[in-house]
Amino acid sequence: MSYKLSIKKKQWIVVIHVLSVVCWLGGAMVMLLLGLYMQKAENGEQLYYTLENMHLIDVVFVRYTALLALFTGIVLSVWTNWGLFKHYWILIKLILTVALIAFGIKYMGAWLSQIVRIAQQERSLALSDTAFLNASYSLIGGAAANIVSLIFMTAISYIKPFGKINKRASKSKPGAAA
Repeated sequence: MSYKLSIKKKQWIVVIHVLSVVCWLGGAMVMLLLGLYMQKAENGEQLYYTLENMHLIDVVFVRYTALLALFTGIVLSVWTNWGLFKHYWILIKLILTVALIAFGIKYMGAWLSQIVRIAQQERSLALSDTAFLNASYSLIGGAAANIVSLIFMTAISYIKPFGKINKRASKSKPGAAA
């Protein structure tokens, strides 16, 4: 028999999970808004400090809360009756969460570092630098993709679509054994 969370422990982990997702979503929204604001910077100092704030938001509200959401989601799946691989909606959330975190680590962090470096060197001239503009548009698009994905994952958490993963296999097993 596998370990199951008590009701109180489950409730606390759900609270932590929901708060981490809220922080992640809020961080992604702030990243999007600051990315759009950055495009209209009036001087190099405004541009650079906007990017510094984006970096701070990325570290505080996106990176660690995304990892916390992944960890608490796995705990809730494994240590409750839901299971990690019993329902399509849970598997979809797991795959999307891992994909978003990997995308953030591989691409978004690099884009943010690149535009911070360019803005630090060039200040307001960065707004006409092709590499800066390409990376900043990619970063804005990545923030938008995070937002859409997180809203989708929140929706399927409540709707619970697509059914069980092995629904047909489990129905045919009792008949096969008889």
